[in-house]
Amino acid sequence: MTAFAIISDLHSNLEAVEAVLQRIDALGVRDIVCLGDVIGYGADPLPVTLLVMQRCKWTIQGNHDWGLFHELDDFNPLAREALFYTRAQLKPSFLRPRRKAAWEFLRSLPDRHQDFGYSFFHGSPRDPVMEYVLKSDGFLEPDKMHHLFTLIDRPCFVGHTHWPGVHRQDYRFTQATDEQREFALEGPCIVNVGSVGQPRDGDPRACFAVVNGNRAEIHRVAYDFRRTQAKILAAGLHPALAERLSRGK
Repeated sequence: MTAFAIISDLHSNLEAVEAVLQRIDALGVRDIVCLGDVIGYGADPLPVTLLVMQRCKWTIQGNHDWGLFHELDDFNPLAREALFYTRAQLKPSFLRPRRKAAWEFLRSLPDRHQDFGYSFFHGSPRDPVMEYVLKSDGFLEPDKMHHLFTLIDRPCFVGHTHWPGVHRQDYRFTQATDEQREFALEGPCIVNVGSVGQPRDGDPRACFAVVNGNRAEIHRVAYDFRRTQAKILAAGLHPALAERLSRGK
């Protein structure tokens, strides 16, 4: 079976994306798929989107990609501010054809995909764009988890929470760590591949997954987040969006 890489939640973080792509190339993995949130939060929506268009076999829609074209009432203030910035950076212009290509690419993204014998969503099997499958849902929302598992009959992959790990049929979440970063893909399970551009599990390194046969392995890559922070501040985005990158929160 062909090995492939899964990236998600890039959030316009060019330095993290470039570091992850370099690691994927070094691993000899050719196929890359993207689970959405290409844009949002960061200062480089255009170059990140163009890289995804160039390097990924396919991409699905995340909530920030959706928000680029819709009302933002349900987004928090920092996310709204960054999406307004992103709209200004990507709005098509006759003199800037790459913007139009990126804009149309993001607007046409599907909300789910099936490939390699697996199912892929940004959020969840029930609501593929917006719903979080949280690490706490196994004990706080067992009815929710029961419903989600009635919708899948095989391993599936998600992003959205920025927390890498796996939910098994007992609904428990096993977080990916340096000590436990490989998971068997056996029966229905929900694998979160973490975030390339804005990790939130306390580890500031960019995160992605590689699937090879019936195993999924979570990889972490250090990148120059200080350069990313400087770009966020120079763009006039909220300082909290820069500060959080150093903490992985």
